[in-house]
Amino acid sequence: MKRFFFRLDTLLDLRKQLEERIKLRLAEKNRNIIEKNRELAGLHEQLKALQTSEKVRRGGDASVLLLRYGVAYRHKLKADILRVGRRIDDLRADAAKIRQELLGATKARRALEIVRDRQVAAWKKTHRREEQQFIDDIAGQKYIASR
Repeated sequence: MKRFFFRLDTLLDLRKQLEERIKLRLAEKNRNIIEKNRELAGLHEQLKALQTSEKVRRGGDASVLLLRYGVAYRHKLKADILRVGRRIDDLRADAAKIRQELLGATKARRALEIVRDRQVAAWKKTHRREEQQFIDDIAGQKYIASR
């Protein structure tokens, strides 16, 4: 019997490769988001440490210059926190776009797989029918030969 051959196998392989490349891009974006979240957490820790040291310094005898530097550093930390927060939002928006792209690629690949599965089912049905006819012919010949 003839083996099953799916004409669109090459296209299916290309779609699978495209889907894998998109998954890798999404993983890279997610890794960037995690890194930025760690950076943001570090900035929050620095701000918390600064606020704690400022409380201690204000209770003691601190110069105006030190207080001024503390306020400037706090403003810089807050600006950095806002900048990193915006970057995280941008990365999340990019990740959402990539997820949509991945969804489209998955649909395209799945459509081809459904076509292939239907063709395999039709081929198996035809193959079984031919095989059964062959077995019936052999059985009929054996029956005739035994009489």
